[in-house]
Amino acid sequence: FQEDALRIMRAVRIASQLAFFIDKQTQEAIVKLAPTLEKISAERVRDELFKILSAEDPYRGIILLRETALLQIILPELERCFGVMQEGPKHDRIYDIGDHSLLSLKNCPSPDPLVRFAALIHDVGKPDTYGTQEDGNVTFYAHDVVGARIAKKIGERLRLSRKQIDKLEILVRYHMFTVTEEQTDSAIRRFIRNIGVENIDDMIAVRIDHGQFH
Repeated sequence: FQEDALRIMRAVRIASQLAFFIDKQTQEAIVKLAPTLEKISAERVRDELFKILSAEDPYRGIILLRETALLQIILPELERCFGVMQEGPKHDRIYDIGDHSLLSLKNCPSPDPLVRFAALIHDVGKPDTYGTQEDGNVTFYAHDVVGARIAKKIGERLRLSRKQIDKLEILVRYHMFTVTEEQTDSAIRRFIRNIGVENIDDMIAVRIDHGQFH
């Protein structure tokens, strides 16, 4: 670990890929050395993160990153979501925004790590848009717009390609879409125009089962 700090992240990746547990002493060493990951290039961190997102159970991998204090270094924007609740008389939430994000990843049917990543970070705009109405209901107005800007910054920090960043931004920006029989054809066309025909399936993959945990 001290020779190459990326090994602390690689340990989590291998454990998640093989469904292994990390030895207690090894995990303690990872937590202790977690800050050294900041010295590693963004490209190398990104590659390991996307290998975790490509694993059979990426949900467990991200939980392991959090348990080893690595998530707050790699994705502080996501770490901020834990403990943020949408409460009030109109809401019956049993998960905070962080746990909801993890469950969105868990239920994402796409094998594409970028689409899974979008599902994981789709609500990163909520901490910055937190508000409380007079009746006590918590709101996150325009969190999709704010979240898209944050997603772009995350993509740039992780050195994603321009094409990947653009897609990530679109999937986060429009994840609140609704399609009902009451909508006009022009509204549906506008939605398709905004996200692009090529992104429809991926947009649905980000949103699927979303309402169950939102």
